[in-house]
Amino acid sequence: LKLELPPSLGASKTDAARPEAMPESQGSAQVELRILDERFRTVLTENAKLIEELKVTGVDLESSLAQEEELSSSWKATIAFSARQKIAVQGVARNLQSALRGESGHLVETAKHVQELQDVMRRLQSVNRQLEFAEQVQSRALSEVEFRIAARSNRTRKVEQAIYRIFYQAQLDGGLDVVLSELVAKCGTLVRTVIAREAQRQALEMTSAHDGSSRAP
Repeated sequence: LKLELPPSLGASKTDAARPEAMPESQGSAQVELRILDERFRTVLTENAKLIEELKVTGVDLESSLAQEEELSSSWKATIAFSARQKIAVQGVARNLQSALRGESGHLVETAKHVQELQDVMRRLQSVNRQLEFAEQVQSRALSEVEFRIAARSNRTRKVEQAIYRIFYQAQLDGGLDVVLSELVAKCGTLVRTVIAREAQRQALEMTSAHDGSSRAP
């Protein structure tokens, strides 16, 4: 039978056969371990830096998200405010248009009323001119009537004075009393009234003249 030794035992014998190989392999392993340790530490340092940067980036991201949310809220509020402003402006524009239409209608009605008043004024002016002309005509007619009345009064006055002088002269001459009485009776009440009125007038004139002469110094 052939017995096979484990690799460890076999290696030990081989190593025992080469005693200088053990220290060289251990030095290489230690160098590799140091290199791996340095690399591991470098990786850890870089990971720590990356973690710090990731934290800062996370904070910046959260701040950016908060700013974005704030800006979004402001934008939404601005849009809502703009919409309300637009609705308010449209309402003001509609109210202004309604007011302008109402004012235009009022102005049209006022213009019509003014035109009607002007028409009435022209008619009144025409009527006034007609009234002035009628007044002038009436005034001329009244003046003519007054002139005629005055002329007739003068003629009547002269006739009354003539009748009175006739009867007065006949009384002064005497002898005609019967004839005068018959003539007055035939002439009627009008002649008697004329004679009586003229006699009273003559008496008043004589009295006034006498009083004036007596008062004179």
